[in-house]
Amino acid sequence: MGRRVTIGDVAAHAGVSTATVSRVINGGTVAEATATRVWEAVTRLEYTPNALTRSIFAGRSSTVGVVIRDLSSPFYLDLMRGIEEVAATNDSLVMFANTFRHVDLDVAQVRAMDEQRVRGLVVTTGEASDKLTRRMAERGTPCVIVARTVPDPVPGMHSISLDNVGAGRLMAAHLARCGRSAVGVVSSGPRPSQIERTAGLRRGLADAGLPLPEEAVIVAENEEGVDLAVGALLAAGQARGKPVDAIVCTAGWLTVAVYSALVARGVAIPADVAFLTMDDFPWAATLGITVIDQPSYEMGRRAAELVVEAPEDAVEIVFEPALVARRSCGEQQ
Repeated sequence: MGRRVTIGDVAAHAGVSTATVSRVINGGTVAEATATRVWEAVTRLEYTPNALTRSIFAGRSSTVGVVIRDLSSPFYLDLMRGIEEVAATNDSLVMFANTFRHVDLDVAQVRAMDEQRVRGLVVTTGEASDKLTRRMAERGTPCVIVARTVPDPVPGMHSISLDNVGAGRLMAAHLARCGRSAVGVVSSGPRPSQIERTAGLRRGLADAGLPLPEEAVIVAENEEGVDLAVGALLAAGQARGKPVDAIVCTAGWLTVAVYSALVARGVAIPADVAFLTMDDFPWAATLGITVIDQPSYEMGRRAAELVVEAPEDAVEIVFEPALVARRSCGEQQ
């Protein structure tokens, strides 16, 4: 196997110094004839510039860093696709990191991206990493927080989120239209998105004259806790003398677990209990699951565009949710 062609090989072939080759490759000013000789040598020798070396001289790499909390969530797949498409058209690679919903990894991965001197950073982490992203933005690295807003952002620290209260209201209005009156909720924890969706659901149900008791909202922080949550919601309804006739899942990554827990108990969907969840996914149509969809692909594209455009002032973008009605809530087809 032959050795890798170096910048010194290009310089020798073109009859110039390595500094001149570096200036040509990085867009510096040199005589046209010299630049032509250098590019001919690059082509003939099939030289590939060292991106690491170029980033050292530039003070920043061309890589877009992306820190994702959980790749098992359907929301993130299209988000990443949108980011990659914009990055590719702007001569950037994408470096993904998954933190598996661990707060310590959130912070560690954001710090690692900073150490890599990424061109920009897109993160879906919690508030624990905000101090680091704020510092990166202050030093000139565009940072985009996805799936929540940022209080008091500094210049260069942007956010892209969903109207989560609106998503909750969409859920409530649809369930009311489908004649459901006793709703239970499986939430994934105290993240702003979960709190806001539940608040919107509660307000929407109240507008329809339907209560949502505090005990009708149960947190399942992982898939193992879902079975207990579903069992508790069904049991509480029986104890109140008003069986639950609808279950809402406010986190897309818990959808399959909630659906499976209902089916395992012999609960017929939608005859016994309506099922409504967040985020569309390939099998949702096959299973007839009604969802509240968020435009994750467009959110990903816009996040990457903010990295590329690097506006100085902080930008806050809120996308609207959309109901995708199928048959899991007893819809009239």
